[in-house]
Amino acid sequence: MRHEKISTIQTVFTVASTVYAVEIVSLPRRIAEKTQTPDVWQGLFLASLLGLLVVLINVSLCRRFPGKTFYEITTLIAGKVIGPIINILFIGYCLLTCSMVVRMMAEFIKVLALERTPVIAIILPFLLLVGYLTSGGLHVMVRLVELFIPLTLVVFLLLVIFNLNNFNLDNLRPVFHEGWGPVFRSMEVVPFSILGFESMLILTNFMVNPQKAWKAGAIGYYIAMGLYLLMVTMVIGCMSVEEVSRLQWPVLSFAQQIEIPGAFLERFELLFIVLWTIKIYMTTANYYFYFAAGVSHLTQKWNRYVYYLPLIILFVIVVYPDNFVEIDNLNKFTGYFGVFIGALIPLLLLVISYIFRPRKLG
Repeated sequence: MRHEKISTIQTVFTVASTVYAVEIVSLPRRIAEKTQTPDVWQGLFLASLLGLLVVLINVSLCRRFPGKTFYEITTLIAGKVIGPIINILFIGYCLLTCSMVVRMMAEFIKVLALERTPVIAIILPFLLLVGYLTSGGLHVMVRLVELFIPLTLVVFLLLVIFNLNNFNLDNLRPVFHEGWGPVFRSMEVVPFSILGFESMLILTNFMVNPQKAWKAGAIGYYIAMGLYLLMVTMVIGCMSVEEVSRLQWPVLSFAQQIEIPGAFLERFELLFIVLWTIKIYMTTANYYFYFAAGVSHLTQKWNRYVYYLPLIILFVIVVYPDNFVEIDNLNKFTGYFGVFIGALIPLLLLVISYIFRPRKLG
């Protein structure tokens, strides 16, 4: 595994594909419900700046220990007792994130197109495909990312462009009418949406030019977050806070209102859904690879069993929530846990490495 190397541009695309994509279909509603004002984009923007800072922290931590994986760095800094505990927490976080992405995707597809299909029938083949893709290694995953990420970005931008005639700037006014309160309230629902910065903890060691890790991580992260900001702003600008607050999947309604002259593509939302599902597939595969890398480090084994056996555990976690309330609660927990394990822990490790290990270790 360690001999696999990826280029800077491949790292950019991989980070962009890892940022939690499933939230984009419901994020405008979640923010609008919290703010109840047109101040919907400021909190997401501030959170994305904090996420960019975390990317810098994570890259700095990995650069202090060149040639070492994150799972090895934790043991070097925290010791042979606490280090493995941190690794297990990170592995558990990756598995939990995979489960949330898959479950929310399955519920969305079921409600939208497969009402009579059991959720399990959607989840099981999806997980098998994730295991199959990750078993091919990082290079195979990166090739898929390189193929679909540019296409996905183009379709998302077309979604915005085709709705420009529906955009009303008055729906985003007045700004800060109720002060900073709504902005800070909106930040309560965005932790899961800004996750993805922890990718650099794993990917930095795989880069051909790790000295460009900060640049690659920052660009990749802001491609995804810039898309989030643009989408949330456009959805509110086209449909207003009141309307978005009442919609379960506002971005889907946003896509359905597109009217293309000539009617050569009458249902643009179908193209959006297909590429969104592929984006979910890449996000899940990336996190599952990070999980498999951790399991491999703990067991000192790297074979196909590492990829396929944990799918059983993942399947159990995916089907565990009984309703949307439990899914939402697990979603919130995963978001805050991700901030803890992907941001606060690396910051603590970095500070400790500077205090007790002032020189870079090879």
